[in-house]
Amino acid sequence: MWSKFRQDTRRKAQAARQRPLVPLFAFPLPLWILVLLMLAAPAWSRPSQEDIARQYGQAKAYYQNLAARDKGGQDRNSWRTCVTAFRSIYKAAPDHAAAPKSLFMLGKIYQTLFQQSGEGQDLDQAIASYEELSSRYPGNFLADDAFFILGSIYLADKNDPAKAARAYTKIIAIYPEGDMAGAAEKQLLRIKHGKTTLGPSPARDGEKCLTLPPADEPPPKDHGAKKSGPATVLPIRYWSNNYYTRLVVETTAPVTFKHQLLVRGKSSPDRIYLDLRNSRLSPETVKTIPIEDGLLHQVRSTQFDPKTVRVVLDTQTNISEYKVFTLTDPFRVVIDVPRTAASGKAEALTARQPVRGLKRIVIDPGHGGKDPGTCIPNGLKEKDIVLEVALMVAKVLRENPGYEVILTRDRDVFISLEERTAIANAREADLFLSIHVNAAPNHEARGIETYVLDLTNNKDAIRLAAMENATSAKQTSDLQSILLDLMQNSKINESLKLAGLVQEKMVRGLNQKFNDIGNLGVKKAPFLVLIGAQMPAVLTEIAFLSNPEEEKRLKNEAYLAEVANHLAAGVSQYVESMSLASNHKR
Repeated sequence: MWSKFRQDTRRKAQAARQRPLVPLFAFPLPLWILVLLMLAAPAWSRPSQEDIARQYGQAKAYYQNLAARDKGGQDRNSWRTCVTAFRSIYKAAPDHAAAPKSLFMLGKIYQTLFQQSGEGQDLDQAIASYEELSSRYPGNFLADDAFFILGSIYLADKNDPAKAARAYTKIIAIYPEGDMAGAAEKQLLRIKHGKTTLGPSPARDGEKCLTLPPADEPPPKDHGAKKSGPATVLPIRYWSNNYYTRLVVETTAPVTFKHQLLVRGKSSPDRIYLDLRNSRLSPETVKTIPIEDGLLHQVRSTQFDPKTVRVVLDTQTNISEYKVFTLTDPFRVVIDVPRTAASGKAEALTARQPVRGLKRIVIDPGHGGKDPGTCIPNGLKEKDIVLEVALMVAKVLRENPGYEVILTRDRDVFISLEERTAIANAREADLFLSIHVNAAPNHEARGIETYVLDLTNNKDAIRLAAMENATSAKQTSDLQSILLDLMQNSKINESLKLAGLVQEKMVRGLNQKFNDIGNLGVKKAPFLVLIGAQMPAVLTEIAFLSNPEEEKRLKNEAYLAEVANHLAAGVSQYVESMSLASNHKR
């Protein structure tokens, strides 16, 4: 028996060595150890409950980092390693709380792989993971979510409305009080009326069209002030590379906080700590998240005292500056940590890249998922319009073999504002273009305008930024008080040039085929989606959905294709001009 065990162990270790290697920068060392040890460990060597929780946290952190840098699922080797990690956790401890969560993560990963590959086996693996979760752990809080996702897969990907209906019916029968019951009822009605495809994103619970705040908007109410109990600190999210890390600490209600950099001298790295008052840790929070990106070693969270949660960022190098700002709805604290050069100033992305021209382009379709943007009841939604345009822009740009095009989203999913810029920074993008659709109380307002991040006294620009920021005009005005510090490394001049070319190409090109395309020019406003961008970054409003004539145009696919072509032309001209400038400097 022992001879067979040794042979099996050697065989598994050899197989593990022969698997395609994943780049080390993409995989924290503890997760490598986890995967290899769990593959070769004998049955009697069971990890403790604490080990499983820690290993799940490491796998989840790796997944989040991978999802941020490879949304399209193109790095298949890394995704398969992620699969191995979650599957190993599930197999090692099927009775642990991490087991159903690992199955849920496996379903999400295989869905991502299916979006890229189109292979039925990837979709079948996703279905198998969700079905195992719902059948083996029917009392788990993720079970009804798994049923709903199964219904969506059968409806949209398998074209099997009968199986989709069975999945939705199970939600209503088994989880009538669950948060997915209402959505399941709506999907069953769609199937009953013959709508057997998901089509343009249906209205969802909590989905609310954005509107411009009025000029005399009253001060916003502090909804968190009435809550006497502590706020819950949710699991930390982060995006990083060797030169930049953004962390987001989200809480269930607004809290006060303090932060400080502890400089520990040449012998040991610096630390940043963040104390969140009247707070408690979520049970889902992973207390130690390894990052190991050359800038940060790890992030630690602890209940410092009964009313204070402390978050500590352990660095791998000495730093001299970092940025902190807050966002609302939901409340979160954003921490940006750039690598600092010998001069003590943050290193710019362009300073550390080889002269290769500006070729990595991030296209950001605004809103998505539960956030429809501006929309017409039972009609067009901004999130659908801009996604269609962004996909066409990406297709045009990808015809140039020298361009790498990254979409912050390629389907109807919600992505927070801070994540969009973090994706661009973590991927070391050369430019960032966020696409939106405008709205105004005056239905005669029309035209195209393009924005860069900057201070402004223009009330209309502030109200528009408030709409896109999903906050109040007063909060957006207050944001300007910290923008001076946040914008020290922003590429204002380069952004203005990019905005000018995008605006000019769209207005001039569209006026050749369509009448009265208004040119509202290049403007400045405090858009949250542009904050922290370490490359030229602009936000363009391609039309007014609130204008009846422009609404008709936005329903016309030929018009949207023209918008996309001219947007791509503006981006291409900027890339070419900067490439020429780089060549002249050599």
